Amino acid sequence: MRILSSHKDAVVRVRARRVRSPLLLLLAVVSTACSAPESGSSDGNGTNPSSGSTMGASTTGNPASGEIALSLSLSEAIATVGIAEFSATGVIDAARIEFGRQAGSYEFSAPVDLTEPNYRTLLLGMKESTTYYVQVFAESGGDTLTSEVLTLDTGALPNATPTVTVNDINPSALYGGFTVNCTGVGGVGGTQGSGVAFIIDQDGDAVWSVELAGTPVSGCSRARMSFDGKDMWIGNFSNVSPDGALMRLSMDGLTSETFSFPGRHHDFTVLPNNNILFQEQENGGMGRGGADEGPDLIKELDVNTGIARLLYHENTDFSVQISESGAHTNYIKYVPHLNAISFSMRHTSTIAVITYPEVGATAELLMVFGGPLNDFDFSWEYQHGHELLENSILIFNNTAADSFGESAVLEYEYDLTAGTGTQVMNYLSGNSSGAFGDVQRLPNGNTFITYSTAGIWHEIDASGALLREMSTDSFGYSQHRKTLYGPPPN
Repeated sequence: MRILSSHKDAVVRVRARRVRSPLLLLLAVVSTACSAPESGSSDGNGTNPSSGSTMGASTTGNPASGEIALSLSLSEAIATVGIAEFSATGVIDAARIEFGRQAGSYEFSAPVDLTEPNYRTLLLGMKESTTYYVQVFAESGGDTLTSEVLTLDTGALPNATPTVTVNDINPSALYGGFTVNCTGVGGVGGTQGSGVAFIIDQDGDAVWSVELAGTPVSGCSRARMSFDGKDMWIGNFSNVSPDGALMRLSMDGLTSETFSFPGRHHDFTVLPNNNILFQEQENGGMGRGGADEGPDLIKELDVNTGIARLLYHENTDFSVQISESGAHTNYIKYVPHLNAISFSMRHTSTIAVITYPEVGATAELLMVFGGPLNDFDFSWEYQHGHELLENSILIFNNTAADSFGESAVLEYEYDLTAGTGTQVMNYLSGNSSGAFGDVQRLPNGNTFITYSTAGIWHEIDASGALLREMSTDSFGYSQHRKTLYGPPPN
């Protein structure tokens, strides 16, 4: 079942002030075809390389040939999301919009989709109640054009947005970027609550937030941006419940679409084709726990048709152990380097890896970590989050051995042919997450850890040294990413 809703996409003019530097004023006097060094451009990582450019500016909205006229507004739904639109008299070959809290020293760079009407582009990652400077940089026939610098004042986010406390130990070694998450799971018991989906920046400040009260995903356990970065997907916990739902919300908060799958629960992930992978209890969520939960079905939602195709039935390879304990599939992930899918069955401490099948085909089992069908000589007890890397596997072990409830992050280098593994990480911090819990290897080698029910995030370096701790109330699974544009890092 799919429900489509939309909100009035009105353009709300906010205090968009033009800021002209003395250099631009001087150049406007001496030449109508002015040339000047381009202000620093951002690569999305906070760096600002410079290059020469041909500059043009408009104060009237009717630029001369080769110039750009920029207009700014805020989303009516999310007051930290800017909407930039511009026009140009020449043909635009490529463009980006740079913005930040200082003119000419921009923190962020938003790629422009040239197929969008008026080159409409969202400005994401801005803090609330803050002034930002915005400028367009475009390529046209080999020339670089720039707009005037305008300012945009962001508004306030909902009061329910979590407040995060940050404790830095070694900030210079941090990966940086943004953390996507949601609240509403209500701790270990998973009681459905109202909740919010939110994003915090590298300072721990909220830059995006939506209240979920009254929506089918109010008991949120996972929020994750779409593969193309244009939408936020939100899923409810819905453990042994017939109320499973997924909601796609545009990043400006103005349009939403809800997909109902009664037995869908816990988690989902995104595919490079922008479709969604999820698990669904075969009994429609009507189990009472334990063996009564039965097997899960691994499905792919076609986001264009709303139809979910079956990829894999867990009874294909795990029927005996599921009949004894139930599956309780609690985590699912796409594995790019294998074009495969990994999923976690909590009740048997098993992580399985299956092929991602072509349409019309069925997934096949590739390997099994832990549990009765273990392909390796290492094991643990109970897990949620995990990540299968090219030579190792990361595991969020909810109940570490001999720890009296403490959670651990484990990493094993493995050899599938030999069926062996070598432990290379056993990170114990004294924190615990009895349910959920997540782990992610960042591109710089750091590891991002989520203690969901404790409301704590850790970032550690390759040696296991703690670099940062952030804390707030309990939340679901996390997605950490360098930029809010384009695909996720892994």
